[in-house]
Amino acid sequence: MAFEKSLLERIDSGGDDIYNTKIDPQRIVSSIMTHLSKMMNVRQGSVTILPDYGIPDLNDMISRFPDGLNELRHAIRTSLENYEPRLSHVQVAHIKDDDNPLSLKFEVSADLVVGEKPTAISFSTHVQDSGVVDVRR
Repeated sequence: MAFEKSLLERIDSGGDDIYNTKIDPQRIVSSIMTHLSKMMNVRQGSVTILPDYGIPDLNDMISRFPDGLNELRHAIRTSLENYEPRLSHVQVAHIKDDDNPLSLKFEVSADLVVGEKPTAISFSTHVQDSGVVDVRR
């Protein structure tokens, strides 16, 4: 069963809508985007009980450029596969920017698992100069 909200969102709401059986795909996508934004801005190793949660330190990735791109792409895919169960068949591709070759942008596509039939979903990530990862649809 796919949940519209993550476990923490359900706990935070006090269970007010725990018996709501109607699935709203937009609420699911919104919840996923919120979770992905948080996850992409956590550095691996900073969550004690989940040392592989998040993405690797971007400074380490940049120092190994361009080889670090494949490592980062793989880390994003692995994090999504491990910690966002509402998505399946995750694919991550680097988006090359000829004007800014050090730009870290990735296109992510996956299947949103809602009900019986998966729905294709895509979004992009962009690492800003400050190191913050922006996640957009």
